[in-house]
Amino acid sequence: MKLRTPIIWGAAGLIIALLSGCGASGTSLGQSNQRPYDFEAHILHPRCAVLPAGIDSVDVYLDWSREEALFLRDSPQSPFTANLQLKAGTFEVTWSDTLVDFAPRRDRKQWRVSLAEFASEWNQSTNLIPMQLDDLHRNATATWSVPLPQPGIPRTPFHSDGWPVHDGFAVAGDTLFFESAAGSRWQHASIEVPGVMPAPPFSQVKDKSDTLQPAIRSDWNTDDTGWSGYIVQPGINVVGQPTSSGTLRVAHRIVGTTEDHPLVRDLQLMIQSSRYITSRKEFERMVNASDPKAALDAFWLSCGNEKEASATLIATYYGRVEEANRYFSGVHPGWRTDRGMVHIVFGVPNKVRRGSDSEWWIYGEEGSANALVFRFLHVEHPWDSEFYVLSRSIQFRSPWDRMVTNWRNGRIKAD
Repeated sequence: MKLRTPIIWGAAGLIIALLSGCGASGTSLGQSNQRPYDFEAHILHPRCAVLPAGIDSVDVYLDWSREEALFLRDSPQSPFTANLQLKAGTFEVTWSDTLVDFAPRRDRKQWRVSLAEFASEWNQSTNLIPMQLDDLHRNATATWSVPLPQPGIPRTPFHSDGWPVHDGFAVAGDTLFFESAAGSRWQHASIEVPGVMPAPPFSQVKDKSDTLQPAIRSDWNTDDTGWSGYIVQPGINVVGQPTSSGTLRVAHRIVGTTEDHPLVRDLQLMIQSSRYITSRKEFERMVNASDPKAALDAFWLSCGNEKEASATLIATYYGRVEEANRYFSGVHPGWRTDRGMVHIVFGVPNKVRRGSDSEWWIYGEEGSANALVFRFLHVEHPWDSEFYVLSRSIQFRSPWDRMVTNWRNGRIKAD
């Protein structure tokens, strides 16, 4: 993937780690999915939300990247244009986008759609609507399913520009607005999540973020319009209505992130996320250095031994940090989760199998004696609906040490 950072620019490939280690004999693995966490395996990465707009209609919000579309022109005198198409059920819309100077990198579209147009593919048991975006010039397709919230209020929170919050993340400091019954009482509570690193795969240390208790930041009654807002704080944000028992009936859970999230643009983030492969002394030297950038560069140069190889290592490593942030962020940023840790150090697994409560990441040939298999258990968490915990084992000590050594000796190759 392309890494957007002010320190090193480049194309970051992702390796397939073929490692010896413990297999998963005797374990019933779930449905197979090839490389779902490889960002570069997909050309298009749209963001989409579907929200109720009445009894029998919805509003479809689509955010797509111009950098991912193919712009062509019919003649040297013609403008460059991209042709895209969105489909869901019998709903189908096609549009052209003309490339102009200083155009925003992303574009937004919104449509009012009848629920009847989704009826043929709407899975009412899961409440998911399958959708598809096509780049007609390059014959590239992105498919996904969008949940349809039930009609009623309070509605999904919106940014100040009228666009709905995507996937429960918002920049800390932004103001979010939502609609509820006029005169209803609401409270906003938040707590910052400690920046604790996950334990290595062979170490038994429990994450304690499920014990965090957000503190009340504001308490208000809505006016006659029913609209109100709150300022997003770093970390966990919950908004709900107080009950007679003193608890909060939660309507929204939002994680307050940095402005750059999920991108890796901050020097301190680059230093912090390098901890997986640095010694304690090396890490402390970078943290306390008078010139942290020079200290970070020196570490990577010691791994690659020369500038070109070091640049490839940097692009690969921080490209994986970005991917971890995109796919695994929740109460913790993705790079500080169990799945993010394994993804960064070992790379994209050859295969992912999913069961009702687990994911199995398989490195190497599935079923062989040399395959390395990590199992992640989906566990209940009060602030994170996608919280996965690695089944740790001392058997992972050898493959972990070997992989860290490969990083430190510059033996990681980009795809």
